[in-house]
Amino acid sequence: MNTNMIANKVVVWCRNFFAISDDVSIKFRLDIYKDIDCWGISEQMDDKTYSVIVSTDQSLRDFVATIVHEMIHVKQWETGVWDGDGEAEAGRLQYPVTDRIWSEGVL
Repeated sequence: MNTNMIANKVVVWCRNFFAISDDVSIKFRLDIYKDIDCWGISEQMDDKTYSVIVSTDQSLRDFVATIVHEMIHVKQWETGVWDGDGEAEAGRLQYPVTDRIWSEGVL
């Protein structure tokens, strides 16, 4: 399974798991660390549109966890609920949610 297929499966699963509605647009792009200078970036573009960029040059588990981390930010923006900048929650949940993706046989 290539990185695009993996990313798509994880985004679809996260949309369902975090109850992100279908009217939310997520513009997802894969890149490499040296071009984006981090493992993942997300930003709210407008009321229902988000941009997510994730670096592919990391281990598979870290790659999936980074997608999950950025999807947690999308959930935070959609619900309007987070503490501080939302990083503590995203960091705390990214690996447990990633492990759940594997335990459910998504990947």
